[in-house]
Amino acid sequence: MRISAPDAARAALDAYAAPGRSALVRVRTAGVDWESGVEPDQPYRAASLLKLGIAIAVEDGMQDGRIDPDAEITVRELRARPDENSVTDLLNPSTILRLRDALALMIGASDNTCARWLSSIVGSAGEPEAARTGLTTCREALDLLRTAADRQQYPLTAHALRHSIRNSRIPLGATDADVSIAHKTGSLSGLAHDVALIECDAGVAEIAFLTDRQHDTLVTGYAMGICTREVLTAWGLAARSTVSVDGE
Repeated sequence: MRISAPDAARAALDAYAAPGRSALVRVRTAGVDWESGVEPDQPYRAASLLKLGIAIAVEDGMQDGRIDPDAEITVRELRARPDENSVTDLLNPSTILRLRDALALMIGASDNTCARWLSSIVGSAGEPEAARTGLTTCREALDLLRTAADRQQYPLTAHALRHSIRNSRIPLGATDADVSIAHKTGSLSGLAHDVALIECDAGVAEIAFLTDRQHDTLVTGYAMGICTREVLTAWGLAARSTVSVDGE
């Protein structure tokens, strides 16, 4: 007997489930509005998902005139910390970056050096609620990503999400031939997140994976990719474009 789409998708989530892992999947197709998860309201360290909130606050400031998108700073003035890697390390210290460039690097390359500068500009009042606790849930993360990926409301952030550095989590095995994929890469020790909006020919899939206390984040990331592929297959969704964020 052929297994139903909801049962097949739920089986994929059950196979992914393990200690320290949460997930939330929403699928919308013609006549279908399905949601299922694995402890989707369990809080986790938000890590680089907080960069989305900073980007939103920066673009809000641009739109109401408080922040100049063409404000300039030299790479030297950004002061990358010696204990972290930054894409700005590739540039001459005298290179001038505009604020809109720093936003793109913060989202597209998950750059912490650019994030600190932008965070100092918006201030604590403009940062997301999660910044006060450093925690988020799958449900909250999906809501944040959906907002940040809105091309009309947040064009700079949405563009960076769709042109960011890739990794292999969502969706596993995708290439330029079948999917336009955007990722922020990197992980904290024992932590690997991935949150995605996947646009398909037959509908939309929203998927959030939050984890902690993982022995091997590469193995965890592979499990995310397998789960995603099986959920899409269960619902007959051929991925057309993906907007995804990987927590750092």
